[in-house]
Formats: sequence, C-alpha cells, structure tokens
Amino acid sequence: GTGLGLATCQTIVQQSGGHIDVESEMGKGTTFKIYFPRVDKPLDDAAGPIEAGPLPRGTETLLVVEDEPSVRHVAWKVLETLGYHVLRANNGRDGLHLAREHKGSQIRLVVTDVIMPLMGGKVMADWLKTSYPEIKILFTSGYTDDALAQHGVLEPGVAFLSKPYASATLARKVRAMLDNESDTALLRKQRRTINQPPSGSP
Repeated sequence: GTGLGLATCQTIVQQSGGHIDVESEMGKGTTFKIYFPRVDKPLDDAAGPIEAGPLPRGTETLLVVEDEPSVRHVAWKVLETLGYHVLRANNGRDGLHLAREHKGSQIRLVVTDVIMPLMGGKVMADWLKTSYPEIKILFTSGYTDDALAQHGVLEPGVAFLSKPYASATLARKVRAMLDNESDTALLRKQRRTINQPPSGSP
C-alpha cells in the first residue's frame, strides 16, 4: 500500500545504470519500458567478483524495524541464524517503545526502514540517540534518492543500505558497523587510561 514495489523496481534499474519510461492512457492502461545499458563483453568478464566465504557472526542484541512483514522476517532470520539476539518492530513508534521497555542486554545496533507508517526510521533514530547516544543506526530503503533526501538519511556519515539487499550484504554491513563501534569504545578506554594520573599522584 506504500508503493514500495515500484520504488524498489526503480532502484534496481537505476543501480544497473538503466531507467524506466512510463506511458499511460485513459481506459487502456499503463506501459512500463525498462532500458538497460548495452554490454558487449562476454558475461564472465562483465560480471563483478562475488564475495564468498562464511558470513561474520555475532552475539550482540539488535533491533530490526520494518513495516513490510516479509522483509522484516528475512532480516530477522538472517541475523538470528548468525547468532545475534534480534528484536523486531513493524514501525518507528513500536521500535521506540520496544527499545525503551527492553530489559535485556544493551541494543547495539538498529536496522530500520526509512519510510514507515506512524513514525519513520529517521524520527525514531533521533529519539533513540537522545537516550542511547552510543547506539548504531543502519537505514534501509527501496525509495529513490529524491524521496530519501527529504528524510536526511543521505547525509555524509549516515549508514545506509539500499533495498533490495542480499543476506550476505546485510550480515557484513552489520558486523562492520559493530566492529567499528568496538574499536571506538576501545580507543576511548585507552585514552582514559593514558590520561589517568598514576596511583599516588597528587
């Protein structure tokens, strides 16, 4: 009901260097023409390298916020299979409530759709950051850059994953963000240790 199907198709086409032409006539219907760039190389040469090997695992607590049930289920299943403890919510309002009521281990990272009913991912993330400044946010969306720019998630330094994404891409992005957080926390601890005066100092 949100138009995500067409937006996702447009994103896929644009990622492949193509574009979509639309023709609509009253009483006759609509025709979508999809154009892709021509490639003269053999298929094996044109294809990019595929990253292989086992997917990175973890034990951290994550929150997945997604209003599309099938996408939410896939993200949850992939991450839970890799060892993470995954909480799930179907919009930003429920995600914010779930995070506030959660009594277990600290939520380290939130994977959230940008555009959702009741409360979008960016608004939810801003609220979460006020209470949990160390929490990491990974935004996802199938909408175009023009639509996302209005929500402020395409700014430099904002982690973003375009839909549709592969399970391996999600797993590696999540692990990379968590490892980066660990490195940052370790650096802070080292700085505190360096700046701490030696025992017995005045």
